[in-house]
Amino acid sequence: MLAGLNMEGQGPLWLPHEIRAEQGGERVSKKDKWNSPTGYHFHNFFMSDEEIRFKYSTYGHADPYARVKSLRDFDSKLMMAVMCALGNHTENTESSFESISGTSRPIYYLNEEARQARHNLWQDIVRRDEEKLANHSSE
Repeated sequence: MLAGLNMEGQGPLWLPHEIRAEQGGERVSKKDKWNSPTGYHFHNFFMSDEEIRFKYSTYGHADPYARVKSLRDFDSKLMMAVMCALGNHTENTESSFESISGTSRPIYYLNEEARQARHNLWQDIVRRDEEKLANHSSE
């Protein structure tokens, strides 16, 4: 119904195939010694594993197995978030918010209390998912 309102290259009423077909853009960094980012976008704003599964089963390139696979098996970015929640850090990941190099940090997480509350929620989501995986694999 809204497709008639869309004009090529216009937003925000883009259709999914228009978003996937677009190319280009530019990632701008600060001119400091870390090339700090000038902006962030977040992937972990979900309140449950069900919301994550819904996203991966319906958005963009939908995954037909999203409802049944472990969160760690979706993609490398989600795997990194799962590993962080479990406390498994590598040389390619930050070990804490304070360890982020550069002069830019997400404003949302500058408040330590809000940051810890969100991290605790994410840990709970991951813990429940890991328990589901363990229960499913032992059957």
